[in-house]
Amino acid sequence: MTIGNALTFIKIGQKDGELRRRLVKTNSREELEDFLLQQNLKFTPEEFEEAYSLSLFKCSEHGDAQALMAFRLWWTLLVRSSAYPQPVAEEER
Repeated sequence: MTIGNALTFIKIGQKDGELRRRLVKTNSREELEDFLLQQNLKFTPEEFEEAYSLSLFKCSEHGDAQALMAFRLWWTLLVRSSAYPQPVAEEER
């Protein structure tokens, strides 16, 4: 696990809608972490925060900073919600 992985995740995650969709479909924290490991993007919460701070410091445009803050909020909510099993949608049964 490295800050480099977290920096890569932030950069890719902001642009790659398919990656975000696949992350949202995980059903547990373990599944979320396994998916990141498979993508060579494993990092700790502390590494994410450090990478976020570094990325925010490098933002020269207000819009870029806002997009980064929105991504951090999305990630924080996803991680918190992944601690709880997701209900299976009716069409997936």
